[in-house]
Amino acid sequence: MKKIFLVLIGVMLFAFDWSGKVDWAISYNLAKNLAKKEHKLVMVDVSLSHCPPCRYLASEVYTNNKVADYINKHFIPVFYLADRDSIPVEIQNYFTGSTPTILFIKPSGELFYRMIGARPPQNFLAVLKEINAHYGDSNE
Repeated sequence: MKKIFLVLIGVMLFAFDWSGKVDWAISYNLAKNLAKKEHKLVMVDVSLSHCPPCRYLASEVYTNNKVADYINKHFIPVFYLADRDSIPVEIQNYFTGSTPTILFIKPSGELFYRMIGARPPQNFLAVLKEINAHYGDSNE
């Protein structure tokens, strides 16, 4: 009985849905190429599987229709679990180790903005809109 319980706990940990309603790119290289074509920022979420604020983003923020729609329309998003995925060196250079870290990277590979920590959906959306507006004002 104890073994079955441990297996169920393990399955539940790995079965957590990190995607929400966001259309995550399958790799940073793909995201960067799409960002160049579409003149958008790459939005990189670096999380940890055991991080409560990271899980909050996945379960409460990325499932919010307004947030997900805005991300899908204005950014090229890509997601990494720092304790499970191989993070590209370019992203490692901008990742401080705090999670969740949301990096906004120009198509050229230059860091545009770094956000650390989770926010409620309406606050997260306001930050996204501000970042996108400032990026639109920049020369890239």
